[in-house]
Amino acid sequence: MKLLPNISKTIFHSFIFALGGAPTIAMWLSTERVADPELFFSAFISLTVLLACVLLPIIFIQNIFLLIKRQSPIVEDKVAHLSWFYLILNVICLIYWLLRVANLI
Repeated sequence: MKLLPNISKTIFHSFIFALGGAPTIAMWLSTERVADPELFFSAFISLTVLLACVLLPIIFIQNIFLLIKRQSPIVEDKVAHLSWFYLILNVICLIYWLLRVANLI
């Protein structure tokens, strides 16, 4: 199966964001609301599952559409910015987790 470059980048970056974005957003929301460690963990897990149940289907539907239109130059031009958007979101999530592991935040 041959994909145009921007379409393949968008599919790849959006899939990575679907996997890593839900826990990151859940962590941001949990740390702002909860101070108790036990309550924090249950809120974090609940929010991760909830966000994953919302993010994954939306991104999978988007990726199915992109796979169907994989040879369309019109779609290729339109998704170039979307690929960069997902890449920036992935970098932000990665930086957050690296800072979190290093106990800098």
